[in-house]
Amino acid sequence: MNALLRVRDVLIFVGLMWAVFFLNWAVSGSLNNYGLLPRSIHGLLGIITSPFLHAGYVHIISNTIPILIMGSFVALEGKGRFWVVAGAIAVIGGGLVWLAGRYSMHIGASGVVYGLFAYVLGRAWWQRNFASILLAVVVLVLYSGYIFSLFIPRAGISFEGHLFGFLSGGLVAYISWKRQKPRRVA
Repeated sequence: MNALLRVRDVLIFVGLMWAVFFLNWAVSGSLNNYGLLPRSIHGLLGIITSPFLHAGYVHIISNTIPILIMGSFVALEGKGRFWVVAGAIAVIGGGLVWLAGRYSMHIGASGVVYGLFAYVLGRAWWQRNFASILLAVVVLVLYSGYIFSLFIPRAGISFEGHLFGFLSGGLVAYISWKRQKPRRVA
């Protein structure tokens, strides 16, 4: 039962994505103006809003499934863990896109997806316990194509969102590991 309560956070996040998607559909996509626009004051809001905005059904479905899977793996670490990790990925990755991304509207939760991917892999690398390694193997089997897509930009897709999401997920995993690592007493 405790695990279900933790996964509930992931379901809430995905539910918010879909609620915003249907609202955006009802207003003919005008909410996409609140996406992340690099190096603009208006675009700063997009660091928080862009993960909830999607261009169409294929876009939101392609983000929903990996968030449900990898987000659940993260949520199982502890109460509120998903919000901390996904929030840090969104803010760090989105901030990097805002600083260095192409001047174009960036929308979608792909940066969070790539961040969760890197987080699960990074957690296994640094923790090196059976559970984290097992989850990383599952994620690699399901989503190993993400690694190759980091190096193959495609038109109409935020390559920067993927790359900076991935880097921020690895950074969040490293910082989490450093904070949990027991300190040596001299």
